[in-house]
Amino acid sequence: MAHSGRERHRDRDPGRRQAADGEPVSPDRVFRITDGQREAIAQCLRYIDDARRALERQMNPDNREIIRELRASADRVHDVLNDLEETDV
Repeated sequence: MAHSGRERHRDRDPGRRQAADGEPVSPDRVFRITDGQREAIAQCLRYIDDARRALERQMNPDNREIIRELRASADRVHDVLNDLEETDV
């Protein structure tokens, strides 16, 4: 697969995010998410579920941990989205 040249999240240094000035970013920030962004995330979750089901159909015991992590990751993202509070900001 070709690389777009953009920095991906997984390519960054691990650790807590910091603002451009080097200060730690507040954990109490407020974000907005549009319906389009929510739909894009839902589509990504569907891809994760499709990949998990494809691995399950292979019935390969080596895939158990991957299947478990795919399911847990999708569940965590889904929970975060459902717990987002609406804001008038």
